[in-house]
Amino acid sequence: MSPGRLSPFPKRKSSTKMRAQRSGSIAPPRASVPPRASVPPPMLDPASELLALLAELSPHGVAALLAHARKLRDDERRRGAAPPLIVLSPRDFAVRVMLLANELLLGRDDGKVFIAALFRSLEERGETSGLGLAEFKNRLLMAHQAGLLMLSRFELGERADAATITASEIRHLGATFHHVLIRRPKSEGSK
Repeated sequence: MSPGRLSPFPKRKSSTKMRAQRSGSIAPPRASVPPRASVPPPMLDPASELLALLAELSPHGVAALLAHARKLRDDERRRGAAPPLIVLSPRDFAVRVMLLANELLLGRDDGKVFIAALFRSLEERGETSGLGLAEFKNRLLMAHQAGLLMLSRFELGERADAATITASEIRHLGATFHHVLIRRPKSEGSK
């Protein structure tokens, strides 16, 4: 501690701006003015908005948009009034998947449906709009973790082609899954 100072802490250096504010030569900052709310563009009717978008697109963009719009239209026609899988809650997603898996299992007793085959069937029905196989697998895994459906792995004794096995594979934390498993009540004769 220096002889003329009473504090054991070293003297703090202050900036020129701080010294000037203390002396009153610089006015303190004014209260900030709240930013103006941005005004959203006026909403056009969907047909006008589509025409405006088409006017700005290149020929390749127009072709891509038309292809996508046709696919959406065809999917909606095949799907009917049911919403696509991508917008469903996890519980509704699991219910829809299990219903289709039960339909695919008619006449089979193993209670397993390959994930890739299930996705192909949903795709043919138009239910996968906006949902790719990777996202479908992710949603299946989330439903499995929530206990809404069960996934199982491919066993070596089962028969299947390598492409289906590979396309169906979900790997997560050391576990591998290939099937959606359907638990059916045991029939009276199998007790």
